[in-house]
Amino acid sequence: MASRLQQRFAELDKPSEITDEEEIWALIRLALVLLRIILFITIIVVSELMESYTIYNLSMALWSIIIGVPLFVLLSMAIIFGDRVIKNQQPSAVESTVLRPIRERL
Repeated sequence: MASRLQQRFAELDKPSEITDEEEIWALIRLALVLLRIILFITIIVVSELMESYTIYNLSMALWSIIIGVPLFVLLSMAIIFGDRVIKNQQPSAVESTVLRPIRERL
């Protein structure tokens, strides 16, 4: 048990290999995911509780769907787009003759 704790503390002392951009995106992504969850819950609550109220001859339940679903899709697209951008910025593994023995060296 003590050796496992020492091993975990030693792993905490190692420097992180995550870049600043990846850390920033992780925080932004977390905020977008939480906002998406809150939006989903809000759509359900508004559509259930405010069905009797109308604006421009449409009920609030319908307005919550009209506004909420496109916002949900936009948040999802932002998360996917950000993941792709961060993934493309990561340097690929350096190829060597050991990894690709048939290819010629440049």
